[in-house]
Amino acid sequence: MEYKIKINRDKKNLFNDPWVWRMAYRDARNNPMRLLLFISSVIIGIAALVSINSFNINLQRSIDSQARELVGADFVLNGNKLFEEEILNTFDTLPVQVAGESSLASMVQFMTSTSGVRLVRVVALDGDFPFYGELETLPNNAYELMKSGQYAMMDANLMAQYDVSGDDSIKVGKLTFKVAGEVSKIPGGGGISSTFTPSVYINSKYLDSTGLVQYGSRVNYKIYFKVNDPAQIESAVASLEPLAKKYGHWVETVEGRKDNLGDGFKNLYRFFNLLAFVALILGCIGVASSVHIYVKEKKESVAVLRCIGASGWQSFNIFFVQAVVTGFIGSFLGVVLGVAIQYVLPSLLQEFIPLDLDMQLAWPAIGEGLLLGLIIGILFSALPLLAIRFIPPLAVLRSGFEPLKNFSKSRVFVTVLIILFPLLFAAYQSDSLEVGLFFFLGILVAFAALSGVGWSIMYLVKRFFPSNWGFVWKQSLANLYRPNNQTLVLVVVIGLGAFLISTLNIAQSSLLNQVEFVGDKNQSNTILFDIQPSQKEGVIKLTKENNLEPKQVVPIVTCRISTINGKTISDIQNDTTDAIPNWAITREYRVTYRDSIHTSEELVEGKLQHISNDSIYVTISKGMHENLEVGVGDTIVFDVQGIPITTYISGIRDVDWPVDPPNFIFVFPNGVLEEAPQIFVLTTRIDAQSVASQYQRQLVALFPNVSLIDLSLILSTINEFFDKVSFVIRFMALFSVLTGLVVLAGAVTNSRYLRLRENVLLRTIGAVSKQIVRMTILEYIYLGFFAGLTGLTLSLLSGFLLATFFFEVIFLPDYLSLIYIWLAIIGLTVIVGWLNTRSIINRSPLEVLRKEV
Repeated sequence: MEYKIKINRDKKNLFNDPWVWRMAYRDARNNPMRLLLFISSVIIGIAALVSINSFNINLQRSIDSQARELVGADFVLNGNKLFEEEILNTFDTLPVQVAGESSLASMVQFMTSTSGVRLVRVVALDGDFPFYGELETLPNNAYELMKSGQYAMMDANLMAQYDVSGDDSIKVGKLTFKVAGEVSKIPGGGGISSTFTPSVYINSKYLDSTGLVQYGSRVNYKIYFKVNDPAQIESAVASLEPLAKKYGHWVETVEGRKDNLGDGFKNLYRFFNLLAFVALILGCIGVASSVHIYVKEKKESVAVLRCIGASGWQSFNIFFVQAVVTGFIGSFLGVVLGVAIQYVLPSLLQEFIPLDLDMQLAWPAIGEGLLLGLIIGILFSALPLLAIRFIPPLAVLRSGFEPLKNFSKSRVFVTVLIILFPLLFAAYQSDSLEVGLFFFLGILVAFAALSGVGWSIMYLVKRFFPSNWGFVWKQSLANLYRPNNQTLVLVVVIGLGAFLISTLNIAQSSLLNQVEFVGDKNQSNTILFDIQPSQKEGVIKLTKENNLEPKQVVPIVTCRISTINGKTISDIQNDTTDAIPNWAITREYRVTYRDSIHTSEELVEGKLQHISNDSIYVTISKGMHENLEVGVGDTIVFDVQGIPITTYISGIRDVDWPVDPPNFIFVFPNGVLEEAPQIFVLTTRIDAQSVASQYQRQLVALFPNVSLIDLSLILSTINEFFDKVSFVIRFMALFSVLTGLVVLAGAVTNSRYLRLRENVLLRTIGAVSKQIVRMTILEYIYLGFFAGLTGLTLSLLSGFLLATFFFEVIFLPDYLSLIYIWLAIIGLTVIVGWLNTRSIINRSPLEVLRKEV
């Protein structure tokens, strides 16, 4: 049979060279498994990117379309005190409908067989709220019942937790309410928020009769507005905002709620974007590694093509076509998988999101996925493929012949693009050039460190080779620096995968372990607040009767700022050059008095609060002194229930707010506020649940206005919530883990094609199969050990930087998980290496030797 080969050596353009396309197809058809590793890296990376970006796009779209339903009104006036007459009178001049809400934290008792007690948010509603959105209840008439009489509704999970039915009652303060039903959905509430702050809803006309609103009670007030003419919303807000600012209230608009929701999901966005970045970078490594080894294997085939007249560019185009087509197929499959996963995510995340997700095809994310997959396939395969152009026909006759490294402008250009790609992609994904540069430098440092470790292993083993060791040990070490060794490639690929996956694990554990960290540092786990002076001794006595120790009994006085350094509040508000935020000067401050430093504080500047020469010196918390633009020596006049008190800043405290509350912005010295109207907070520690339940029931019966915060209950609730979040995060992190496994398996598997000849020659000179297996396993143990250890060490540094500066949380790595990752990397490297060795030792030595001849 004769083959007619007609090759035009001058052709470089693959689009008008059908011979290149035919050869690319024939070669790909004969090497499906080799291209599978290539395509797998692209599929998983693109699937992660498309699913995460699609979800983010659909979430933002849902927020934009449902923001008004989430607020329940066109805008809301918020305040932590009763609204002034001047503000109330303006409502008559606005073309609006209004509804009201008053809410405060309080204990309620469930009049059921279990007689449970729980801290809840008591919400007193007035008017036809909501104006937009739905208030869904069970039964359907529960809301109408609540408005008609002494009935109460409560969040669905609260009813389920305490086994409350429609025939039961609950005690709120001094009043008992019949249960009208449960609330499953309400604008601004329900969903995951009810897990942390479950609510009980009553008619506002009964709030005063409950006896819950006393001096010091922290009540939040809202007035919901519906503007009759939507075109007048902006003018209505504009007319109300100056008065709200004057009295220390604030107006929340639909746009503001959208921004707040976006800020609330900021860390989730950031973590998911980090997942996409890690998965895609690992995919790039997998592509480059697969093509690099594939090119080495095809050296002789290229030499044959050169012998029959193919040019260097034609040889390059054959495999370049494979890379482009395979990359496009991988991108397409990755997009399909990503879109499918996009529709799975709502079922995992719906509980945490206070709106109905409307999932649609996110064409920008799909387009990005296809484009990036194609770029990865072209870019990260081009560099190793460019070496094909310089393989000479002589390589057919001399299998060990290596062509000279010729200078190539194409290679330099591709190298520059490969370096820029992680930087540009990270900057695009995070919407920040600074963050992109941070990620890029992290990858660059890791790559340099791993390369250094690889070179060091080869140098040290060769320099200090143990000549007196046994054959298996010596040969396994010699494999690390022999010609055509894979030490550097495997250390970089395995180590970089370990680095990225471990960094992801550290970021995950740091995000998920914040609650446990704070809870472990607290000496008290139960806080009683709103204790009136007349109730103080009785509450202390009740606490001791239950064999509990009062850890702290802290007085709290409410006050407001009148002047700062001689400037009144109105002066500061009217001064356009002043950067003091309005909330900082109009808010109500809760202060205490003592002459000591609290366990959660550190005095970082100045002196403790004190009295000197009849002058009162107070301390301020770090951060707030920047908001108020004050420092040591500055003057603040406080309005304490109508009495002005002039104070001077004596020191600045660094406060760790979650530790052993209550903590305060301002602390006065003893001898100033003792006669002022005040309430008390008592803290204690309860370890037995039976004691906690008994104590809470007695407290509600004797002191119905006193509320109790059970930090252990909050901690367990948050832990339960974070367990659910953890599942979502681990599900999403699975993309990166799978990509890392593909890259690792691909790197180890690809090395098989370079050591086939060496192992067969060892068998020829007398080595038995067990020896080959042992030396190969030892070699992979060395590689997995050092590469994994280097990657994990680097991940501790990157994890610290991510936690501290990117996520802004405490650095809390799970060291046990990191050890498991390290052992898993070693184990997987060894297992894949052993499987490769099994296939090699079954090859006949004569088969390989004939091929060499």
